[in-house]
Amino acid sequence: MNAKNNLFGMVALVMLMFFMTASYAQGYEIKVSLNTKHYDSLHLKSFDGKKDFVDLQVLPFAKTVVFKGKKSLDPGIYLLEGDTVGITEILISDSKSQQFSITEKDSVVKFLNSPENEANQQYMREMREYDQRMYQLDVEFREMQRNNLPQYMMQPFVDSLMARAMRISEEKNNFQQSKAEQYKQYLLGSVIKSTGELPTPPREIYGNQMQMQMYVANHMYDNYAWEDERMIGTPIAVNKHKQFANILYYLDAEAGEPYLRAALKAAKANDKVYFSFFDQLGEILGATKSLYRVEGLYIVMLKDALAYNKTDKVRKTRYEAELMHLDKNLDGSILPNFNLLMANGDTTTLYDVKSPYMLLYFQHPECPTCRQVRTKMKDYPMLNKAIEEGKIVVLTVYFEKDQKVFDNFLKNEANPRWLNSWNYDNQIEKEELFYLVTIPYMFLVDKDKRVIKKDILYNEIEDYVKKLR
Repeated sequence: MNAKNNLFGMVALVMLMFFMTASYAQGYEIKVSLNTKHYDSLHLKSFDGKKDFVDLQVLPFAKTVVFKGKKSLDPGIYLLEGDTVGITEILISDSKSQQFSITEKDSVVKFLNSPENEANQQYMREMREYDQRMYQLDVEFREMQRNNLPQYMMQPFVDSLMARAMRISEEKNNFQQSKAEQYKQYLLGSVIKSTGELPTPPREIYGNQMQMQMYVANHMYDNYAWEDERMIGTPIAVNKHKQFANILYYLDAEAGEPYLRAALKAAKANDKVYFSFFDQLGEILGATKSLYRVEGLYIVMLKDALAYNKTDKVRKTRYEAELMHLDKNLDGSILPNFNLLMANGDTTTLYDVKSPYMLLYFQHPECPTCRQVRTKMKDYPMLNKAIEEGKIVVLTVYFEKDQKVFDNFLKNEANPRWLNSWNYDNQIEKEELFYLVTIPYMFLVDKDKRVIKKDILYNEIEDYVKKLR
């Protein structure tokens, strides 16, 4: 009897586990009923993790259609569109409860059996009311301007409008905080938390673009839900990270480093979030083809990831290899010497080219970007003046093997104000003296060939030249 009971007990346990597993992997079913709109097709779209929503499922239009799949939707934000017209966004928080209905009538969208999405609809309606109240203040201000009142009469009205705007802003902020707390178990709570407005900047930094950018970088992630990996599946995360990267690019490596370090530290609240953040930032600040590449910041990122105990072996191997190349010829270091063939046929070395300062310009003469940058630089007034005064030398270096390319460059394109050279013995590439995966690549160095600025960009040159003594 005991053996039979144990057998029945095991069978019952297996069956229970099967049904529990089936209930958790029940897929999705979204019933859509549209009463006042007509389209050719309806689209359920998922976020691709980069910048776009892509079709997950497309159905011919009918008054009622059902989107369904055997596999549950991943947490994130989805879109329902009619042709190319947005109907509503859909929030998915987990693999359960993915059977619900959407109805639309007179442009009002309602969800049935999805408390989170119904709450999101109500939240968006209330947020639109706050926006409408702020818009009304703007209407009143413009009307007052049209009346051409004297300044002494206008000021009380302006002060009153500002006070009302501050009250609305505070009320809106409190409302968002309460809703974020109320729905904190849902993705909705994290979305609300992460999209709150930045605190108002101090008046004294208005008009100072650098200080404003630093302020935004400092407060960008004040309320961001780093701990919630479901945010990875939303454009909110991607757009915020892109904006942050663009600000860091504007600030440059030295000014942006503290804000980058703070964000990397905060992102460690969840290892999946950290690596998603790292990858998105790396595509902007570290990718060799990115227009916003900042090597100094990417080096900070690589070192941070290598020190993080959640970084797997595959990532570590890749990051170590990248860092080995990038972590050389840094600001403050002395550049390695190499041989040169000059335009007049003489051979010399980098160290034998004397000047208080040097702009070292690695290039391929026929590279389109190299040509574009040379064209821009030849008309830089501060640079040309510094060259004429003997303060700086621009030394172009072609470092590949084809002498015909160099000779043709000297004959047809070389700037006579600059020194133009060729690393004729291929020493730079053979000894891997520099990491030149992108060209043109420039260094600003002093008389001792000590690096003042590594990877200086063409639009930074004039500002640096102004500072040379």
